[in-house]
Amino acid sequence: MVDRLLSALWIPVLVIIATAAIVVGIGELLLKLASMKPEMSGVHEPLSILVALTLAVVILLGAAWLARGNHHS
Repeated sequence: MVDRLLSALWIPVLVIIATAAIVVGIGELLLKLASMKPEMSGVHEPLSILVALTLAVVILLGAAWLARGNHHS
C-alpha cells in the first residue's frame, strides 16, 4: 500500500521536473541562437524567432492531431 502511495507521489514530481528541464533547455537554446545572429534585415534575433515559431507550429499540429483522434464511446 505504501509503495503505491510513493509511486503516486513520484510520478507528478518527475513530470514537473521534466517539464522544468524542457522549458529551461528551450530557453537556453533560444538565448544561444539570439547571440549567434543579433540582427538581420532589421529583425532582431531572427534565428530565435524562427525556432520559436517552428516549435509553436509543431506543438499546435501535434495537439490538433491528438484532438482529431477517433472518440469511440
